[in-house]
Amino acid sequence: IDDAHPFTLQLDELKRKDVPITNINVECLSRENVNELISDTISLPRHLTKSLSDIVYKKTSGNALFLTQFLLSLWDEGLLLFSLDSNKWQWDANAIEAKDIPDDVGMLMSEKILQLPVECQYTIKLLACVGAKCDESILMLFMGERKDIQEPEEQRAKKRSKKEMESTNHFSMLEFAVDEGLLKKEGSDYKFAHDQIQHAAYSLIPENNKGHLHNYIGNMILKHAPDNKLDDVLFIMVDQLNRGKMHIEEEDKRMQLALLNLRAGEKAISLATFLSSASYLKAGISVLCDNHWEIYYDLSLQLHTLYGEAEYCNGRFQEVGQVAATVIKQAKSFKNKLRVFATLIKSLAAQNKVSDAFELGLRVLKDLGVEISTDPPPEKSAFTRDLMEMANLFQKKSDAEFLSFPEMTDSNTITTMKYLQLLVTYCFIGKQEYLPLIITHMVRLTWNYGICGESCVALSILSFLLCIEDFKAAQHIGHLSMLLLNKFKAGEYLPFVYFFYCGGVQTWSTHIKLSLEKTLHAYQVGIQTGHIEMAMFNAYLYLVNSFISGRNLLNLQRQLNLFRNKMIEHKQNLISHATFPLQKFVSDLVSSKNDQSLREDTALLANGRQNDALMLSHLYLFAGIEAYIFGENELAANMVLKRQDVEKKMFRKSIFYGMTEFYDGLVFFAMSRKTRDAKWIFGASKALSKMEEYNQIASANCDHKLLLLQAEARSLSSENEEAAKCYELAIATAEKNDFPNEQAIANERAGDFFLRTGDTKKASHHYG
Repeated sequence: IDDAHPFTLQLDELKRKDVPITNINVECLSRENVNELISDTISLPRHLTKSLSDIVYKKTSGNALFLTQFLLSLWDEGLLLFSLDSNKWQWDANAIEAKDIPDDVGMLMSEKILQLPVECQYTIKLLACVGAKCDESILMLFMGERKDIQEPEEQRAKKRSKKEMESTNHFSMLEFAVDEGLLKKEGSDYKFAHDQIQHAAYSLIPENNKGHLHNYIGNMILKHAPDNKLDDVLFIMVDQLNRGKMHIEEEDKRMQLALLNLRAGEKAISLATFLSSASYLKAGISVLCDNHWEIYYDLSLQLHTLYGEAEYCNGRFQEVGQVAATVIKQAKSFKNKLRVFATLIKSLAAQNKVSDAFELGLRVLKDLGVEISTDPPPEKSAFTRDLMEMANLFQKKSDAEFLSFPEMTDSNTITTMKYLQLLVTYCFIGKQEYLPLIITHMVRLTWNYGICGESCVALSILSFLLCIEDFKAAQHIGHLSMLLLNKFKAGEYLPFVYFFYCGGVQTWSTHIKLSLEKTLHAYQVGIQTGHIEMAMFNAYLYLVNSFISGRNLLNLQRQLNLFRNKMIEHKQNLISHATFPLQKFVSDLVSSKNDQSLREDTALLANGRQNDALMLSHLYLFAGIEAYIFGENELAANMVLKRQDVEKKMFRKSIFYGMTEFYDGLVFFAMSRKTRDAKWIFGASKALSKMEEYNQIASANCDHKLLLLQAEARSLSSENEEAAKCYELAIATAEKNDFPNEQAIANERAGDFFLRTGDTKKASHHYG
């Protein structure tokens, strides 16, 4: 296949449209493989078939399809035959050598099809218009009049029309093509034996006839499909009509096609096939008349709005911007612009333009009557007080009382809740200072106007924010969010609720591994429901928790590459950037990069990210852990200090269920042993105190971490007997709680301790 081949040209067109392409290299058969294949096929020893296989290999270059079809053509032409006299296969090597063959397998297939009866050629061309395969029940719709299976056979026989006779002939021709090896019959499906055969059959249709033929097939399906079965054939019917739309001139027919494309686009979205959905919706827009916004306003609005949503899911943000501009210009009311505003906000945020997305969201909220100040937010203590006030509200109601709240009915308030939910997602990554402000607003609206789907999201985030301040209240409110999610039975909210619930109270109160299945499920639901950004947020949480729980690094590296490629494929730059530090960290651990490259890479990555606090904090966090693991304690300490400086700008720093304080403590204890500097000793003591606090609510995740920090503290103060006990207990507890990576660190720390205290036998045991 060269650059001018139709397949290559089609690939180039798909790439131009930013359709994701995966290349899989399939090698041709070698000369030896070809000889082996022919030898096995005609049951002759390989030394006897070599003369034939050499010619065949030279003619076909080992292309498997080309080779098999070339052999069949030799059989058809009598150049390869079975001799009854000698009871073996024979061939005319000179004639085969002299035989002219087409440049590619497609042309060979075309020649073979042209040798078939004219009726068979026409039938195969009809099938080629539809695709690689088609069910015979659908073929009946356009190859002949539909039979009424409710009528007795005698009545059906009397009513059989000329068209039905033609249909019978068509199906006999399909069976003939099956006998010729061009088609296969699998159940009720007729399918081409190879996609090159379909391509060859379709290429035999004159270009000026293709559109007419597609239009005919689409109209016949539309005419004969029962109303209650139309949805079953919707995609194939609309595909055919779209490919023949240049021959549809009547305005009512074009509007009918636009409606059918809208229906197909909606169905494709429900199936999470967003590329197909965008294609249908774009086709629907293309057949609208010039003044469609005046004459067909509702249809135009639906097509454009849904098209923007589909293209957002496809990561085609330029198209989102263009269609949003059109709707904003043409929409008759602010209400009609709301859906496209939401899509535009998600599009901006996905491109890491969080400030622009946030500003647009605030403008929409202002038009909805909700003013959120952009002045510098209050001190963290004021926000904490507001959060505690919200928590106290829920202490005054039982679960049953809260769940019996009336459902929110005011459309303006419901829309406000939707936009607040939209913004709160991006607050978590890029505008953390506004996170409590928006959540308290959502909770107050729920309390005053009733519950809605967005309420369960608000409660899950409130629960997340309260984890450190008041864990008991966080558990209660988190539990309520799950009950509310179950009450509404709305999958669209699940990725939001699971992200904050699993990222909050569940992982704090149970073993971190128990969150993995839920976050992976939330990722899948997010993809299915079109909440691509939340799908990727859940993927990120899944990856981080996989690392913390001690997943094998090679397996984790594969998962990181897989999910980050998905983020890039969907153009979710915001979460892709947030995931990169972990991906780089794991990659460095697997490849054992040295400290100099770590120092250079971290400085390079940090440059230009000064306004991205979360990204910077994660970058310094994982760089610090990496440096510590490689024994570069001074570099690790520098990374910790840089991260802590960044965290001063954040409302909620990334604790990672005690992992952050754990490694901070290990780094500070290492620096304390080396320098005896008071600042490192203070930092180590502070980390130990924090770990004691975290262990009260997350013992399954923190027991061994606390024990190891206590061992380091005893070692620093020369309480060697107590230190030895703590080291051994930390190792045993890490093993019991199934944290293999941190068990390895505990063994290494114990080995260093015993080596320092002169017990080389125990040191050797722990070093392994």
